[in-house]
Parts: sequence; C-alpha cells; structure tokens
Amino acid sequence: MNEIELAEIESRILEHPVEARRDILRLTAELRSLKFARSSPKSAHGSPLYDSVTGLLNGGAYGVRFAGAIARATRNRKRFAVMSVDVALAEDSPDSGENERALKIIAERLELCVRAADTLARIDDEKFAIILEDLPQDGHIRQVTDKVQRALSEPVTVGERSMHAHVRVGIRYYPTAENTAQLSPLDSRRH
Repeated sequence: MNEIELAEIESRILEHPVEARRDILRLTAELRSLKFARSSPKSAHGSPLYDSVTGLLNGGAYGVRFAGAIARATRNRKRFAVMSVDVALAEDSPDSGENERALKIIAERLELCVRAADTLARIDDEKFAIILEDLPQDGHIRQVTDKVQRALSEPVTVGERSMHAHVRVGIRYYPTAENTAQLSPLDSRRH
C-alpha cells in the first residue's frame, strides 16, 4: 500500500463511524511506519498489524487493505476478488506448537501462490484471505485457485510428523450490486 492509497483512506475517514476513525488513523500510521516490513519478516513481529505466528498481515490490517481495494475499485470502476482459504489441520496433534509450525509452512506456501501486488492475510486461526486486484485476465482467479489447492494438497511435515490439511477455497467479487450495500471483507461464497 503506497502513500497515495493511505492518504485516500484517510480522506474518506468521515464516511466511517466515529468509533472507527481513531482505529483507521492508527492503522494507516502503522502501515506507514512498517512500509518495508513485509520484505523483512523479523521486523513485523510484535506489530499490531501482523500475525505473530505466520508473519502475514492480520485481520485488522486486512480490513484496512480491503477498504482501500473497495475505494480503488469504486474510483476506477473495476472489480476485484477476495479468496477465502479455510484450512483444517488434523485435530489429533498433541503439540499446539506443531500446529503453529504447520500454519507457518502453509503461509509460506500461500505466499508463493500470489503476486507481490496481492494482499495475503491470516484472518482467523485456520483462515486466510487473499485480495486479488488488477486482474490481468479472465482466467487469473482460476489459476490462483489451482495454485493454492496444489500447494496445500501436499502434506505438511513438522519434525517427524506429516499432516494433511483439508482446504476449502471460496471466491467473492467486489463491488457488486448484491454486496455493495453490506460490504464485509471476510464473507465468501463457496465454490
């Protein structure tokens, strides 16, 4: 997210409820201070914008990115897609640390499936979201979906243990007449 996009979010602050304005300003200020943190994952830890396990953006930062994507799509009269990736790890793991290491491996695999311009975030325990803007061709969403499913179909090996993740991928396009009135960045339709 560049300075122009952050300034645009801040210029639209009056469109948001009073309670949200302070949070939006705090998040845009944090995004400015961590502008290059994505290329250096160690500096992202401890930030309120990044997930402490995976180093990806967290749900709050994802919400800010989603708001920016809506603003750009509305301004440019373009659509974008949000891909929801639900991952269910084996529940018989005796070590919660194993699940955290498995989630880190899954996050690394997901990073290899998206472009640098896309937004990848861990938005819940075993749920990730990807904002896909500036779609280069009609089949791009299908290509990314296929990449994600292939990458996550491989077993995740943590120590001597091999786990299989059950994955569900959903796609939702924004903005549409159906969802413009009630935009929620975390909803998805299952395919």
